[in-house]
Amino acid sequence: MNLTNSQGLHIGAVTGSADRTLTEMQQLEAMAAKLLETARKLPAGPVCRDLLKEIEKFRVRIATLKAKGK
Repeated sequence: MNLTNSQGLHIGAVTGSADRTLTEMQQLEAMAAKLLETARKLPAGPVCRDLLKEIEKFRVRIATLKAKGK
């Protein structure tokens, strides 16, 4: 699965294979946590709000991938 932001720019890819490991999911979750931590340090405003929305979409996609892997 290709990951894109709201402007349609490619920001990463996640394979859809059934052999996805727990470590890969943990790495994605850690990446999302770091993104969230960084975004929260930005000044309040529309840019920050948009980034937080994108990060939440990323976290939802990770949760979906985890659910499919079970």
